[in-house]
Formats: sequence, structure tokens, C-alpha cells
Amino acid sequence: MLTKITSADNSRVKLVRKLSTRKGRLEERAFTAEGRNLVEEILHRNIKPRFILVSDKCSDEEILRDAVQSDDIMVCELPEKIFAKLTDAEHGIGMLAVVDTPETGASALDSLDADDNILVLDRIQDPGNMGTLIRTSVAAGYKAIIASKGTADIYSNKVLRATVGTVFEIPVIYAKDQSELISLLKGSGKRIAVTEVDKGVPYYETDLSKGIALVIGNEGAGVSDELIELADIRVTIPMKGHIESLNAAVAAAILMYESVRDQKR
Repeated sequence: MLTKITSADNSRVKLVRKLSTRKGRLEERAFTAEGRNLVEEILHRNIKPRFILVSDKCSDEEILRDAVQSDDIMVCELPEKIFAKLTDAEHGIGMLAVVDTPETGASALDSLDADDNILVLDRIQDPGNMGTLIRTSVAAGYKAIIASKGTADIYSNKVLRATVGTVFEIPVIYAKDQSELISLLKGSGKRIAVTEVDKGVPYYETDLSKGIALVIGNEGAGVSDELIELADIRVTIPMKGHIESLNAAVAAAILMYESVRDQKR
């Protein structure tokens, strides 16, 4: 179903503005998915958006053809000068969808097998790192993500764009505080693995292939002391030269792909 919006004061336009903040997303329990790739991913997965906004200058309307003809999905066309003010993307994105935030709680861990691996994000703050971590976890076969308080919002536009749609393939559980995070980890039944530069063993000398909760720490501060104390496995990535640490997403990729390598031995 197609309708046209001509005013920046339209209620749907106002909602999209509100969803540009984390507070707004929490209040509305919704987020915006910007650009062709994410909108296409949503429609491909039969996720029903509240509505889709499209610029009147958008030339890529093929993926919206079925949505426009459907009575169940509202597609709203608005002037480019209004649409452009709704996104912080550097280049024109043409379209966006407003989607209800999935209700993902601890029950998402109950369906996992004992050998499944999960990723734990401990105050990861850079949107690019966050998106890459999610994308890599899916590629490496990890089955769930737990995020601590202080971790970037997965539903911010910058993070969503960095995930390239893989965010819809893995459940993400946000712990409201450190106590809940520790409770989730203990209840998961996984061996907790952390990175520790000085006291860890080389990652290739231990088994990271299955049943692991891999903790990736904050870009500057690393893994919190509480999680280090809780760890069953402490690993390090040997480095030559004067390099003290790797980018969080790069380090995580090396460790997550150990599971793939180990499973093929």
C-alpha cells in the first residue's frame, strides 16, 4: 500500500526522528533499518515493518514492488529534502523501514546445544567494531550474543549498517547490569574464555572449538576484572614487534574462527 507524505510534521516522520536516539528506541520498542540492503533483508525474512519510508528521488524501487501492492505493509513516499534530514548516512540511502525491536531474553540461551558457542561483548562502544563483531560471529557459527551494560546499542543506525543484515540471524541479549551478565554466563553452562595479555596462554594451545562463551572486552580497558576472575580459560594472541594489542573486532575474529578450524581437524 502506497501513500504520500508532504509534511515534515507527519506523525511517521516524527517517529523516525525519535528513533534516532537510544532513549527513543527504548520507549517505542522499535528501530529504523536504513538502506536497500537492510530493507531487503527485512522483507526477505518476512519481518513485517510498521511502515517503510522512501524518498521520491529513489530510483531503486524494485524490492518494494510487492510491498506497495500488499495491503499489510504501508509504504510512504516523501520529498527527498525531508527524507535526507532523517538519516546521518553520508550518502543517500533512498529508503528505510521502522521495525519492532525483538523481545530477546535469557530464554534465547535455553534452546542452544551444549556445544554451541556464544559471544559476550563487554562494553564494546565503537559502532564499527560492534557491527563487525556481530557479522563475524554469525560467519563463524556462533549462536547467540550477550551484551553487557555499557555496550553500544545494536539498533543504532551505524551498528545496523555495519552488520550488513546479519543482525537478524542471531539473538542479542542485553544484560541490564553486571550481576545479570554474570548470572546469564553461569546459567549458560559454557566455559568462559577471556583475553588476557600477560597471563593468558596462546589461543592455539587451548580448545575454543565448542561450548565456549568468548568475552571480548572494551576497546581501551579490556575485559572487566569480574569477568576475568570468572573465566575458565584465559588466552592471549602472540604479537611481534612493539604491538601491545589488536583491534577488538580483529582479535575476536581470530579467536572465533578457531572454532571453525578445530571442528575441521
